Amino acid sequence: MSAPLLRSARAAGVLYLTTHVSSVAAVAAFRSDATALGVTLEFALAIGCVGTGILVWTMLRRAAPTRAATFAALRGVEASVILTGALPLLATLLAGGGDAWSAPAEAVHAAAFLVGQGLVISVNTIVLGWLLWDTRAVPRALAALGALGGGVVLSSNLAQLWGVIPLSGAVAAVAAVPVFAFELWLAILLITVGLRSVDAADDARPVRTAPQIPNP
Repeated sequence: MSAPLLRSARAAGVLYLTTHVSSVAAVAAFRSDATALGVTLEFALAIGCVGTGILVWTMLRRAAPTRAATFAALRGVEASVILTGALPLLATLLAGGGDAWSAPAEAVHAAAFLVGQGLVISVNTIVLGWLLWDTRAVPRALAALGALGGGVVLSSNLAQLWGVIPLSGAVAAVAAVPVFAFELWLAILLITVGLRSVDAADDARPVRTAPQIPNP
């Protein structure tokens, strides 16, 4: 990789690690009633989502522009949903934390968690795994883990949405392990090695058209 792309890769890796730490720590903070800390951590998580989306798009836009842009857009959506879920909790905190508002605020936050860190992240992980597989930017095993792990998380969160399995229960936690492992492996790879020289994917190849036959 060129020096600028290597810097981008390392920055993306650091941001991926930031999203890992902040997402887990935010859950722990909310369970401990440390609302201000939880909101702060989710703000950091949202920034990390946006940053990784932009940096991955920067590194892979020439190889697969459509999918790189799709991934970046989905990361932006994920960040927006996370902040949407954090706002009611912040409002409750600033209003004095009355019981009349805490239950609805927690329900909005739970819904935002299911959509943003569940449904949206599963789709963008599938897109990223597919993108990395086609461009050969990382080992194939890592790309496959992302695509398959995203599918598992998508199935798990749809099952939670329809009440098939408990919300944020043990089954959901186990289903999230492949995506967690994928992002951690990707973060370490980006920081230590960067991405391989990428191949152009289908959405970056010019469309061939039939030659024009001049009119007589």
